[in-house]
Amino acid sequence: MDNQIKPYLQKYPRIPDNNTKHDERYDPRTYVSIQSKVNNDAEFEQKYINKIVSDGWVALQNITDIFMYPKGKTFKYRLNGESMSGEESGTFRSGGWLVGKNENYDEEDSDGNYILYKGFNGAIFSLQIKDILELYIKSPKKDKVVFKKPYIRTNFPVYLQNKKGRDEVVYYASDNAHKTRFINSKKYMKALSTGNWSWSMVFED
Repeated sequence: MDNQIKPYLQKYPRIPDNNTKHDERYDPRTYVSIQSKVNNDAEFEQKYINKIVSDGWVALQNITDIFMYPKGKTFKYRLNGESMSGEESGTFRSGGWLVGKNENYDEEDSDGNYILYKGFNGAIFSLQIKDILELYIKSPKKDKVVFKKPYIRTNFPVYLQNKKGRDEVVYYASDNAHKTRFINSKKYMKALSTGNWSWSMVFED
């Protein structure tokens, strides 16, 4: 089929974007990704799944519903064991941001339907719908704001009230300008107005 992704293209290396900004704690020599932990540690997998469910992630009833979402939508998924990667059924992938989709989408043409997404390392991936076992998105109705725990302390902290009613630092800005920018961000204002926020499991320690 003309719009099917060619098999040989699937074998090209996914090149990370060198301009991707990582957490200060990130060290590629020692860092173990969330998806590696989920796929190799059953106890961590259960902890992680419970966490994302608490944060508002839900499984799409119909995987092809991903075509209804706009670019920029974040998602995660599991492979069904039939992809060219050879990964077994149930293998978890952290996913990323939807950046493109097959504009000639045909609900009955599972071989020709695919999406493109940008991973957290900045690399672009193509993903064929027929290779997906489960696909997860954040439900707008249950969406919880998630912050990474601050690492480097500065004189410009930003606070949010936690579930116990205590102020907790969610961000350390480099200066007043960055502090103001963070406070005016949609993410912070949503967390402030709803009180519905939590910590990420990435670099949680």
